[in-house]
Amino acid sequence: MSHDVPPPPHAPAPPPNTGGPSGNSFDPASVNRLDWAILGIGFIVFIFSFFGYYSWEFKAAGMTLGSVNWSAWHFEHGLFIAWFAMVITVLGAVVLAVSLFAPAVTLPAPARVLSFLAFAVGFVLYLIAIFAHSDFGPDGGHAFSFWISLILAGAGAVVALMRAQQTNTALPGQLNSLPRIGK
Repeated sequence: MSHDVPPPPHAPAPPPNTGGPSGNSFDPASVNRLDWAILGIGFIVFIFSFFGYYSWEFKAAGMTLGSVNWSAWHFEHGLFIAWFAMVITVLGAVVLAVSLFAPAVTLPAPARVLSFLAFAVGFVLYLIAIFAHSDFGPDGGHAFSFWISLILAGAGAVVALMRAQQTNTALPGQLNSLPRIGK
């Protein structure tokens, strides 16, 4: 006498990783090269913020006795303006990253507008920081990372403007009448 016992039921196989609630997997090739550039600029500005934004040499009798460097994270003597410029610039990249990688997140304005404005404001703040620190004296001033960050903030503003124009994003007020740049 043989008892045909059915095999025990198996748990259903888990669904394949679908990349999120929308069911679409993320494809890095689907992100525009200029968007990658904006994200990279924000990342590089953040990295440079930990290196010398300001430097000072101690001299006596024509000899350099030592020097000191401060990063963007140094807040004394009004040096916070460059820190604020860095934070705003990095936020410009973060806003774009959120819109690209977490599209379900609702932002208070179009991401491309916020990104462009953040990079532009960061650039203007870097320009202000050039003149806001008059207490450096002849032996101190802005260091390499400050100048690189200033240039990158300006480049980020231009690239973010290009992407906003390419995607036909309406910019606020008179900014919408800026001449089109790029293709």
